[in-house]
Amino acid sequence: MVNTIEYYSREYVKNEIYRFLINRWAGIEGENKKWIRWIDKKPLKINKPDDIPYLIKRYRFMKPRSFYGTIEVYKKLETREDVMEKYSENVAYTTVFIDIDIINEELVEKTWTYALEAAKTITNWLIEEGVKESTYLLWSGAGVHVRIHEKAFKETIQHHHPLIVAHAVAEYILLKLKPRLLEIIRSTRGAIKIENLVVMKRVFTDPLSLHRRLERATIAFKPDDIEEFKLEWTNPENPRHKEGIWNTYKEGEADPLAWRALKAVESIENTTTLEATATKLEIPPATLPRKETIEQPREPGRFQVMALLQAARYYLLNKDLGKAKSFGPNRAIFYAWAKYYGPQRRPVLAKKPGKLYGRRLAGDEYIKWVEELGEKLQVSQKGYYVMGGVEQRPEDFDRQVARRFEEAGIDFKKAWDAAIQYISRFPRIVLKNPREFYKQVYEPVRDKFVEKVLKVKKEKKTSSLDKWVRLFI
Repeated sequence: MVNTIEYYSREYVKNEIYRFLINRWAGIEGENKKWIRWIDKKPLKINKPDDIPYLIKRYRFMKPRSFYGTIEVYKKLETREDVMEKYSENVAYTTVFIDIDIINEELVEKTWTYALEAAKTITNWLIEEGVKESTYLLWSGAGVHVRIHEKAFKETIQHHHPLIVAHAVAEYILLKLKPRLLEIIRSTRGAIKIENLVVMKRVFTDPLSLHRRLERATIAFKPDDIEEFKLEWTNPENPRHKEGIWNTYKEGEADPLAWRALKAVESIENTTTLEATATKLEIPPATLPRKETIEQPREPGRFQVMALLQAARYYLLNKDLGKAKSFGPNRAIFYAWAKYYGPQRRPVLAKKPGKLYGRRLAGDEYIKWVEELGEKLQVSQKGYYVMGGVEQRPEDFDRQVARRFEEAGIDFKKAWDAAIQYISRFPRIVLKNPREFYKQVYEPVRDKFVEKVLKVKKEKKTSSLDKWVRLFI
């Protein structure tokens, strides 16, 4: 077991993490997904290298393991307002990254070469597109990130928000390479997934951070090193990491690619709804082994819990499954906005009456206002709810919510049935009141869905890995 205090006290480790986190909103993850993001109601900021070991010691009670930073680089990072109310105007740059993830960490030894093959496919294409000096890779422990340095964009971010530019580029890459990347995923029988994770305030791993569970250090390297890469490079006792390799770039190099991406990808000029349209490449759930056979259930995430409970709430009261699947993500996006910006600001809504923008639909679709379960919402002609000009469809629920439960080791049908049973315990007056629903129904279980709704103790062991592992023998 790595001694975290000793590791993060090393000069080259703390210096590298500090340099990477300059003007990024930092995060520290500890045991059982406990996080430090704020200190004294201010966003966590690393001001000097010695802050790294100091924070490890200060929060040793939560067994801190990993350092993260936002994909955004901020102009100012001093107050809550800088990352909340003033977010849009305070973002200077955003790092493009595509996540190539090995779904089951037990299979890293068997599948890491496939992850690198996908990374090589992407980086070779980027070189062909003129992005040669600003791309780097980062082995995160159970997968690899393909990242484009944030300062490779100059002209485009003067006309578009940096997050919109980064999101469009990541989407464009996956759009162009989808057939080849899906071939690689199929060759692993679904062991890896590849997705665009460029959304507002997304955090990613810092170079030389320890992995949150595995005994591996995160290392950065250039595309030229892909052929030579070995897992031994990530040994925390002696990680093979070139200092500052992640900080090499050519200013404006990626602008031509970004202009093509912005033209080809109908990005939404509302940063809070990007997750609803982000591409995720994977084998459909029906062709994958059941996640329950892989590992014990874990928490699926607050967004997913909110969306599920809101959908179950709507279904109980209105008995319309399709609209329930639209209502759930719609409310989850709304509360995500409230979390990021505060209650005094509301998400950007489509013009009233106005055409849907962002995701194009057949014909001229107009939006109308309705009142539903104590809140005013926008609804499309198809009857689905709309947020930020994006229609939340049942298939979006399956992709953004149901699939995430499966990935967390939870049979979604069981999660749905448990949610219905849980919500049925509350009186209709609570279910019809959005404030009471949030406080009484959602808030008590948002971080303990497995324990309190599924009623599965986390320490309970599930079935073995044998069935999954046999796929690769």
